[in-house]
Amino acid sequence: MGAFERQQEVVKFVKAALECSVYLAPREPGLTQEELFEIGRRAGLGRGEIGDVMSQVAGDTFFGDTRIPPRSDGIWSTFHFPQVPDYRNVAAFDFVCDTLQAIARSDGAHQAQVDRAVLVARAVAQALPERDVEAAITIMVLDGHLLETAGVLRFAPGRHQYPLPSEQVRQGHDARQRVGFERRNETRAKAYALVKDVVERRSDGRVRTIEPFDAFADALETLGYAPFRLWWKQAVAELRHAEPNLSPVTVTVFSAALVEGALTFVVKHARALGLGVLG
Repeated sequence: MGAFERQQEVVKFVKAALECSVYLAPREPGLTQEELFEIGRRAGLGRGEIGDVMSQVAGDTFFGDTRIPPRSDGIWSTFHFPQVPDYRNVAAFDFVCDTLQAIARSDGAHQAQVDRAVLVARAVAQALPERDVEAAITIMVLDGHLLETAGVLRFAPGRHQYPLPSEQVRQGHDARQRVGFERRNETRAKAYALVKDVVERRSDGRVRTIEPFDAFADALETLGYAPFRLWWKQAVAELRHAEPNLSPVTVTVFSAALVEGALTFVVKHARALGLGVLG
């Protein structure tokens, strides 16, 4: 695979990861740069490769720890030609559309609106998974079918006649029967499992990353050394960017600094637990 083809594969993977974040965390979609580095590393991609495509995927929105927002290509809420695997819940999309369309028939398209929390509560009362409904809403907002203002949803101008997703699925099924093929998105399938783990780490008590250098940075606050987090991350960044063959002294110095720092930071914790020198 050539350099250009490789870069396009990286772009495709990053876009798929951001898309999967909508299905897994629809109220907090997107991924931070560090989360993308973690996901990419576990997919066999280098930090440099991920960093090089950021401008193509997120523009200037990825600076610092800001979560990079997903960008729909305009067809996430289109079901005529669903891809496999498909993590969207058609029934959830139907409920959102049908509810707003019913209000539009009663009050007029321009007056049709509903509080997002109320809409989700109604859907849950109908035994629909809350996350799937939230994902449907977020996707329809990203695709421009819905507008959301202060938690209130309404159709975008001219979108109230949006065909029900279940009808689109039926039409797409008929078309596939004639054409005889389905599109499988292996990149999305690969990204989904990795994004799922990263999203779950945000709230389940595990460290946010399994990469030791990054995990230790997050542990510094617990150890009582939060002010040193920036120093640690800067030292790690310098080490990662240094070339062992070209700058052996630089690599040695930063490696030694990190080892000494780590030992210093864990002393109090180790003593509190009564651990020995090699404990």
